[in-house]
Amino acid sequence: MKTRPAITMSGRSRTNTHEDHPTMSESAHVFSVTAQTFHEQVVEASRETPVLVDFWAEWCGPCRQLMPLLSQVVEGMAGQVKLAKVDTEAEQELAQQFGVRSLPTVMMFVGGRPVDQFQGALPEGQIREFIGRHVLSEIDKLRREAQQVRAAGAIDQAMDLLKQANRQEPGNVEVLLDIADVIAEQGDLDQAWEILESLPVDAANREDVKSFKARIGMARSAQSGPPEDELRTRIEKDPKDCEAREALAAKLAMRNDIEEALEQYYQMMLRDRGYNDDAGRRGMIDLFELLGNEHPLTRQYRRKMFGLLH
Repeated sequence: MKTRPAITMSGRSRTNTHEDHPTMSESAHVFSVTAQTFHEQVVEASRETPVLVDFWAEWCGPCRQLMPLLSQVVEGMAGQVKLAKVDTEAEQELAQQFGVRSLPTVMMFVGGRPVDQFQGALPEGQIREFIGRHVLSEIDKLRREAQQVRAAGAIDQAMDLLKQANRQEPGNVEVLLDIADVIAEQGDLDQAWEILESLPVDAANREDVKSFKARIGMARSAQSGPPEDELRTRIEKDPKDCEAREALAAKLAMRNDIEEALEQYYQMMLRDRGYNDDAGRRGMIDLFELLGNEHPLTRQYRRKMFGLLH
């Protein structure tokens, strides 16, 4: 089914008959709005639930085709999205405010503002695809709720919500990452590491996952190592003490002293490439993952590492 093009408002033909009226019975999810109710029923309401706004007119043929489809799809989504209908003949100022130049124009409001739109009468499949880009799944809702309660300090409640999400969709990578993050915050770095190690290859190769894993790995090393003063004393006495340098680098990285941490790993490469399976090089790569490829320190120490390797 092809998209039926929109009709420009300036070229409309007004043949208002009662039979042409495209509105359907209204409900909690499908309703008409005016300039007086728009802010409350669309702008504010969209902070909780996405609101689809259909700008239409009685004289508009494609509007008559589109509105029943929109209503059917929205009603079938059981409250995941709402449909607000704006009669542009009665609400010309609203249409002008949002730059509506052709009908039908459909806008998606999320978080109090319009985030997407289309013009013309789309087939049902494309309507569902359009709405689906902005509607949270049940898993996403649980994740969002977990983030909110976690921010409020309710860590155990956040974990319960994430476990519920994991039961609903086992293996969901985003849920597993959230769980690992909460577990790490609770101090169980080994369990967080195990979760990260269990991720499928395509997820493990994501830049954000690599960065997270590098952070957890360094935190594990920093947690188990001797005090920093002791490590510095050991290095001063024996600059080739790569064990002390590795532990110190982890502690430095965890307090965000990345440049000195990189220097410690570089010194390990310089003095003993064989230590702990080339731990100096691996530590530098972990920090590169943490910083990102474009960071100046990544570029600087990549050049230094390349010089040693070649």
